[in-house]
Amino acid sequence: MSNITLNDQQIADFHRDGYVIAREYYSADEIARLQEKAFNDDSLNERAWQKKDAGGAVSKVCLWQETGNDLYSMFSRSRRLADVCETLIGEPIYHTSTKIMMKEPFVGGAWEWHQDFGYWHRDNYMLYPKAISCMVAINRATEENGCLQVLKGSHHLGRLDHSKTGDQKGAALDFVEEAMKFHALVNVELEPGDVLFFHCNLLHKSNQNRAAEPRWSMICAYNAVSNQSFAENEAKFYPFSPVGDDAILNWQENEEVKAS
Repeated sequence: MSNITLNDQQIADFHRDGYVIAREYYSADEIARLQEKAFNDDSLNERAWQKKDAGGAVSKVCLWQETGNDLYSMFSRSRRLADVCETLIGEPIYHTSTKIMMKEPFVGGAWEWHQDFGYWHRDNYMLYPKAISCMVAINRATEENGCLQVLKGSHHLGRLDHSKTGDQKGAALDFVEEAMKFHALVNVELEPGDVLFFHCNLLHKSNQNRAAEPRWSMICAYNAVSNQSFAENEAKFYPFSPVGDDAILNWQENEEVKAS
């Protein structure tokens, strides 16, 4: 197990609320390496999807499934994330995707209310909601620059119907509006290096970026091995080889990193 993990209270909070924030989960030195890599990585913009919200504003996201020996993979392969997700799900897990979310100053679009399982269930043929996302704050996430918003405890609702909203898939708004009567809306403001662990049925969204600073995050997602796709689709199952907590600071370009 990783030396850096969640405590019993944080695990209980996750199961009750559908999410938990781990403050300073990555050190200043570790997150500085990620910032230097991401902010100077032209390939992220070149490969990014541009997703319009209901109002036509655009958010950019760059997504991949297979891990490797790059710096991003030192995060997504880290036991610091993988061991915690295995504990929260209660079963062996594998990595399904990593994505970099790029919400640019003033123009970065919103993400509509949705559950990740709302589209993973149909698009990737996941039968059970045995998946978790881990959002690593690359820079500050504030209410002004469009931080994530969640409905606390809404994962207990189960999966809601989803339909197309702009270029995105959003949850049925009549159900979301009803859920808001019973589940508090929380602005998930994060500092660089904080991590948000959240359940695949947690209702969440984010508003447009109205600030002069960008809002970037990396989201690593994991699924139970027993919950792999039951029909052919674009999702793939790749062998998963976790690395230790020291892998980020010890990482060197083009150097093979062994499982730990």
